[in-house]
Amino acid sequence: MPLTKLSKDLHREWDNLVDRLRWGHDKPIDVANYIGFGRPDFLYLTGRVLRDRGIARNERDQLWHNIVNNFKRFNSREINDAKVEITWGGHVFERTTDSEGYFYVEHACDPDEAPKLDDELWQEATVRVVETPLDGKVNYVSHSDVVLPREAEFGIISDIDDTILKTDVTSRFKLKAMMHTLLKNASNRRAFEGVSDFYKALQGGPDAAGFNPFFYVSNSPWNLYDLLLDFLHLNHLPRGPIMLRDFGLPAEDTVVSYKTHKADMVDKILSTYPHLPFILLGDSGEADTDIYLEAARNNPERILCIYIRDVQHELRAQRIEDLIEDISDINVKLVGSYEEAAAHARMEGWIQ
Repeated sequence: MPLTKLSKDLHREWDNLVDRLRWGHDKPIDVANYIGFGRPDFLYLTGRVLRDRGIARNERDQLWHNIVNNFKRFNSREINDAKVEITWGGHVFERTTDSEGYFYVEHACDPDEAPKLDDELWQEATVRVVETPLDGKVNYVSHSDVVLPREAEFGIISDIDDTILKTDVTSRFKLKAMMHTLLKNASNRRAFEGVSDFYKALQGGPDAAGFNPFFYVSNSPWNLYDLLLDFLHLNHLPRGPIMLRDFGLPAEDTVVSYKTHKADMVDKILSTYPHLPFILLGDSGEADTDIYLEAARNNPERILCIYIRDVQHELRAQRIEDLIEDISDINVKLVGSYEEAAAHARMEGWIQ
């Protein structure tokens, strides 16, 4: 039995046991609001209704606190069949959470009823939980940020693991990746040298206005969303939607599922902004290059550049070099550092 299926089956059985024993049902409602994105005539937004997990985060957390918090992240108490109302400008979307507590909005909108555009990049949607099977009628209100670029010169799609965040997904059996996930918090995870300066320069663009949107795609599970958002903040990386996957540890994935999830997310972002060019960033550790090259072929002349960070693995680097050797119509750079990438982007006129 594949490890991913086994883990999901075990998680489901555990959830059934917890439900029968009514553990955690006395905890207050919480909503995991994930950053969405859209246009005045389209909204993509997802979130999750949960019981409050009581995760207390501190940069100086000890190892035991990290283990406990990460256990809570993966042992989330989702609320299924909750009634949710999402308000976006003049639109109200009614949704019911699925068996894992998720709700989704992917909907074309009347642009005349879009939110008042008071910012060049950020807007806000209101999320209201109105009823749950256990609590009955409730009125839990929260808010989700939504990226709605108006003055962007280009967009940026970035991988996370071993692109900005040292994860060691290329380690034997991915054991180091699992240890990072289980034992560390956002403050003691390491960002690569120079990545913050380069990403902020890309967000600013050639005029340093700062309106170029960032989108992060990762094979990590949604359970780690808050940790990854904290990581972006602590390392001064541009804030943006983080597109993750359903339950599972990073080490559990096959190449096929990895490629399918990331390719779908990249395609969704590109199709949402059909007139916006993009820069794509990944690493040579997994299938980023394959995914990005396919995206470039499907969107001719829209991909300004693909930057692939070399993870210093000879065989993987050689595979990337072989992939791009005969490509003349797609701008692909295998870079050893973000200073090298920044020098190239500056020469091209994409950053100041």
